[in-house]
Amino acid sequence: MSYFLYGASVQGIQDFIFQTNKLKEIGGGSELVEQICSSKFFEEAGILPNDGNIIINAAGNIKYLFEDEVKCKALVRKFPKSIAEFAPGITLSQAVVKFDESEKLSDAINKLEDSLKAQRNKVQSPFEIGFMGLERARRTGGVGVEYLENEVIDASIQAKLDAFDESIKRIKPSNSKAPGEGNSEIYSNLYLKFFGGKLKAQQIPLDLNEISKDSSNPWLAVIHADGNGLGKLVQQLGNVLKEKDTELSKNTFARFSRELDNATQTAAKRAFEKLDLIISTEEKYPLRPIILGGDDITLIIRADLAFDFTVNFLEEFENQTESKLSFLSKDFGLTEFEEGLTACAGIAYIKYSYPIHYGLHLAEELTKKAKRTSRSTVPEGVLAPSSLSFYKVHSSFIENLEEIEKKTLTAGSLSFDYGPYFLSERYNHPTVNNLSDLIKVLEASKDEKSKGVSKLRQWVSELYKNESTADFMLKRMKEIDGDFFKKMKLDSAIAKEDMTNADGKTTGLKGKTIIYDVLQLFSFL
Repeated sequence: MSYFLYGASVQGIQDFIFQTNKLKEIGGGSELVEQICSSKFFEEAGILPNDGNIIINAAGNIKYLFEDEVKCKALVRKFPKSIAEFAPGITLSQAVVKFDESEKLSDAINKLEDSLKAQRNKVQSPFEIGFMGLERARRTGGVGVEYLENEVIDASIQAKLDAFDESIKRIKPSNSKAPGEGNSEIYSNLYLKFFGGKLKAQQIPLDLNEISKDSSNPWLAVIHADGNGLGKLVQQLGNVLKEKDTELSKNTFARFSRELDNATQTAAKRAFEKLDLIISTEEKYPLRPIILGGDDITLIIRADLAFDFTVNFLEEFENQTESKLSFLSKDFGLTEFEEGLTACAGIAYIKYSYPIHYGLHLAEELTKKAKRTSRSTVPEGVLAPSSLSFYKVHSSFIENLEEIEKKTLTAGSLSFDYGPYFLSERYNHPTVNNLSDLIKVLEASKDEKSKGVSKLRQWVSELYKNESTADFMLKRMKEIDGDFFKKMKLDSAIAKEDMTNADGKTTGLKGKTIIYDVLQLFSFL
């Protein structure tokens, strides 16, 4: 018997979603992407959501095992065009691997991944090509198809707005009242994943400034988090399943994908629940989930909630993957992952007027930075620990992380680039608890009407100008407010030496200070 392993990969997801700064369009774009791998794929493939041949359908990736060549060819022929019409601006790469009963599914999956990588490198013509004389959408450059409040919009914007409106309109009556009465619940795929359907349509923020705290504190945070070691886990699982039959391999890969997706969703839900926010039915929820699937999460959230949410998510991700992926250790001997997966995250703090796609790009760079540092603390082949990096954007200029570290986070011979921060003690690297403890000291000093916070800010500012004067200010602070000085551990405000890890590597903290990061986070409270 022959099998046809079909694979599809959605390209340009982030660029598609964050094409503009309007939250309705961002939300609509994320809803479209969510539906591509679920309802739209089910519709085009002619299958049900619980079809046993689905291996993965999340986070822009689809893998499905066809037993009928005719049906497989039909999907390959029509699916890209269908998606181009459904979500203009999205590119879909496809590949198919044929194999028979004598071959292994794990080998077919590896071949499929290689084929998809090759397909991604092929330039595809856009679905819509406009003539020079056609009017264009000013914000995107796309071919204009409609006027919206005297603004020309293209097919991509139109599709996003329609998807957002649909997520609000597809409502059901509240269980507490008769059908048609009272408030109605939103039926957004992403919000249902995140909140389990517990919020009302009027609680959905429609603009970025509705997420920020208030006009006097117009700060948002873009959070991006990504699991560690997933590629290695999939590779090891594939090696174990090489000796197994196709049916067991298919079911195992499908279960792994399903449980990982569920673990990420549950971690996000519980991370938000831990914030203990009391939100009335008249208030807007202070976040917008953008991507939630596989081992990835991206969301926009109110700035003062971002750090705690991210720490909660990293903790819950470890807990949930330990529980839901325990079968990998029990049934297949992958003991390296019996305590679950870890993840790294990046938080970009921006004002709501700042281009949101640059905030996303910065959050992704910060995540990569955290991953690099986490990997450097463990031997080759060992799962990297969870950690996070963050940065508060002060400038209106668009810079990458490397330029930021050189220009903003450097003062003479000193550096404010103290992170990333680890979820738990990891040799001598800083932890999230180190930050939290110092922030609590600042909060207490604020209640006591201490001037410690303003003095620390002056000290940081002086470091950019004159290190000798800054050193004198620190000594005066110790004399005048010794208790605050001691609680803030200012004797070691600037690391005097590098600490050494268990494998002989240094932490790289010499000449750096944690105080800058503490003040940045404290400014949102």
